[in-house]
Amino acid sequence: MPIKKIFVVVIIASIIILYFAGGGEKYLDIHLYQQLFERSPIATVAVFMAVFIVGTSCSLPVTGALAVASGVVFGALSGFFISSIASTLGGTIALYSSRSIFHDLIKRRFSAQIEVVNRGIEKEGAFYLFSLRMIPVIPFWSLNLLIGLTSMRVPVFMLATLFGMMPVILILTYAGSQLGEIESFSLAAIFTPGLIFSLALLASFPFLAKAILSLTRHIADNKVN
Repeated sequence: MPIKKIFVVVIIASIIILYFAGGGEKYLDIHLYQQLFERSPIATVAVFMAVFIVGTSCSLPVTGALAVASGVVFGALSGFFISSIASTLGGTIALYSSRSIFHDLIKRRFSAQIEVVNRGIEKEGAFYLFSLRMIPVIPFWSLNLLIGLTSMRVPVFMLATLFGMMPVILILTYAGSQLGEIESFSLAAIFTPGLIFSLALLASFPFLAKAILSLTRHIADNKVN
C-alpha cells in the first residue's frame, strides 16, 4: 500500500478513536436532536438550514443524507419544507460560485458534461433541468456547477430545482420520519410498514418519474403541433 494511503487510513482511524474516546457516540443518538428541536425549535432549524446550505453550496454530496436527517429531527412535513428551501438556496449559491469564481476550472474539468447539458437546455429549456432534478442522472451537487456555466437565468434555475426536487425530498424526509420513530434498533422496529413503503417508493420513483416526464413531453409536443 502506498505511503499516502497508509497516512490517510491512520488519520481516519485516529479521528474515529478520538471521537469515541471523547464520548462522541452520544452525538449519534437521534433523540438528542429531537429533544433539541423540542427545546429550541427556531435555533435548531436555523442551525440545520445553515449546515444544509453550506454543505450544498460547497458542492458536497450531502443533500440526500441531510434530507433524511431533516425527516428524523423535524418530521416528514416540516423536514420536507426545510430541505426543499435549503437545497434550493444552497444550489443557487453553488451556481453563483460556478459562474463567478470557478468558471474556468469547471469548464476544463467537465467540458464533455457541459456540452451535454447545454444541448439539453437549448432543446428543452427549464424542463431539461426539471427532468434532471426528478431523475438525478447527474448528481445534485455537480449539476449546480454545470448549470452555472449555461445561460439559464437564476430565477428559472431556482424554480426548476425547487419543484424538481420536491418528490425525492418528500420521500427521503418521510423515510427519515419513520427512522425517527424507532425506539430500539431491531429488525422488527426498523422494517416498519411505513419505512418499507418509503424505501419501495424511492426505488421505484425513477421509473414513475420517467413515465410522468414522458407523458408531459408528449402533451407539450401535441400542443405545439
